[in-house]
Amino acid sequence: MKKIFTILLITLTLGLNAQALKLKAGSVLKYKITNGAESYNLTVTIKSWDADRSIDYEVTAPKAATGNIILGQACLDNATGLNNDFAGGAMSMSTESCVWISKAVYNSLKRDFQARLSSKGQAFTLLNNYEDEYKVTVDGKPSVLNIIYAEEQSGKPYKYWILNEEANPLLVKLIDWGITIELQEITQ
Repeated sequence: MKKIFTILLITLTLGLNAQALKLKAGSVLKYKITNGAESYNLTVTIKSWDADRSIDYEVTAPKAATGNIILGQACLDNATGLNNDFAGGAMSMSTESCVWISKAVYNSLKRDFQARLSSKGQAFTLLNNYEDEYKVTVDGKPSVLNIIYAEEQSGKPYKYWILNEEANPLLVKLIDWGITIELQEITQ
């Protein structure tokens, strides 16, 4: 019996091969947000996957909010700031980003193992500490994503788990200003 259980466990583990995401208009990303003892949900729906990416979002608490964000081409290519407030309403981003980091930040992490970033006006340097895997549900099935883990070099509370795909450097998990935002489920 023990042997059968071990074989089954190995088979299930090996079945979780890392996969590339195929996000598009209509894809849904479900995140869990933890702020101290309080947890709530963030749902992001991709409305447009063009040069300017458009997303709708809904936050369930502490103050329920919905909105739309347009991430312009300049944002997706070069943004060095993050804005993860999701306070409601419509906005367009060019120098700050959310949900994704820019290609410039991603490429700097890959090439130089560090990148400059800012959050809420505080600039810092992220160090690419290692590459790893992150377990998440994709299209209803357990899956594994290849990620880069990077954190602020002086030990401040900035930690980021980023999808290891240049064309899609999605923020999979982050700890920023004491708030954790963690991807739970993807529908492609």
